[in-house]
Amino acid sequence: MTSLHKRNQERTHEENQERAYIAASHRGDRSMEARIESARKASEIHKKRTGKALRITPEDVRNEEMYQEIDPEEETKLEQFQRDVIGEPPRSQGRSTRFNEK
Repeated sequence: MTSLHKRNQERTHEENQERAYIAASHRGDRSMEARIESARKASEIHKKRTGKALRITPEDVRNEEMYQEIDPEEETKLEQFQRDVIGEPPRSQGRSTRFNEK
């Protein structure tokens, strides 16, 4: 058995869920709102697994980009920015920022 095949068998349920949400976020036949929500759910699962959220932007979702991890310090700074500048309370579920579809 190859190491790649063995690794696929060792994925946890959470890893599989995260991958499924990411795949759903890249499906062009879904609305942008649904795609962003799937990306956010992937970020929530990723944060539970690793302690780091994923940076989710509408542009990344639209362009089917890979989502990058955000370290907890950067996430805290972004949440503070939202409170201070935007006047919007942060949504605590592993989300780096909150977006509205344009």
